Amino acid sequence: MSAPLSPELTLELDGAVEFAGFSVEEILLAALGRAIARTIGVGVVTVSGLTTVAPIRLCCAEERDFDTNALLVDVRDALTPTRQIGNAPADVVFSFLGLPPDPSLGPLQLTDGPALGVLAYRVDGELQMDWWFDGRRLDTCTVEELTTQFRLGLIGLTSEAFPA
Repeated sequence: MSAPLSPELTLELDGAVEFAGFSVEEILLAALGRAIARTIGVGVVTVSGLTTVAPIRLCCAEERDFDTNALLVDVRDALTPTRQIGNAPADVVFSFLGLPPDPSLGPLQLTDGPALGVLAYRVDGELQMDWWFDGRRLDTCTVEELTTQFRLGLIGLTSEAFPA
């Protein structure tokens, strides 16, 4: 399922990166944590992918439990080698690429692996978001709601983030 960000939201993300000093990956992962909390429930998920060398534990929390900067700092800390969790099986695959993926690699396969895969990449300056999911564990409505909550979470994060 493709759910690109609007040009305005992409600019908002880039502005937050510049202003607050968090990376694109950190903000996107925090928005993913917000989306999961709002759609599926609060807790922790294990995330792996090209962005994370080893799996990490991603906090999925709503605003009342974890303010914007606390969540962003938690994501930053989770990405440090000392907080990575070795070879734990992932619930989610997440990757941010500067360029579109190579089409010759084919679609992401999630059978008997993570329930959700999110690939973020830039095309003509705008951020594209591709969402894959294992239909045995997540239904289309849930993933559609995740994409909606992701955008809403990203709006909140980009508007409330301040330099750490």
